[in-house]
Amino acid sequence: MTTMEHALKTLILGPQDYRLDAALNVLGQPGLIKLAGADTANAVAVVHLTVPRLSGPPLHRHSREDEWFYVLDGEMTFQVDGQRHVVGAGGSAFAPRGTAHAFQNFREETGHILVMVTPAGLERFFEDVTKLNKDLPQPDLAGTEKLMQSYGMELLGPPLS
Repeated sequence: MTTMEHALKTLILGPQDYRLDAALNVLGQPGLIKLAGADTANAVAVVHLTVPRLSGPPLHRHSREDEWFYVLDGEMTFQVDGQRHVVGAGGSAFAPRGTAHAFQNFREETGHILVMVTPAGLERFFEDVTKLNKDLPQPDLAGTEKLMQSYGMELLGPPLS
């Protein structure tokens, strides 16, 4: 019997450090990849998102990843499988693969969240959607939906209102 071991490396990052080629802008939400699949043998990725007022992703579903959200500061409204919950700093929400989910910042203040996905890979979507929409006055929604499909995601509706 052969045992495969992955030699993971220690990783220390400062507040503005990130792991991919550039900082992110995920449909109006600045982000930093703090832990990428390449760091974890593709087990997990962690993204720090800055969530301005009235920003958040459209309602969607993942077929490949579980997604966990941890609110660092501010207050987010999460919708998971049709149920809404307001979550403040220190709270979290979990959306297993296959669940319809979205979040939105309805507060005046900008909030910050950590997003953990398992397995890793969604960080590449965040990178690709940033590149797709770079320098556009409005996001390319058709292109974004096509990109989502290529990553095993299904667009189900608009952002929360």
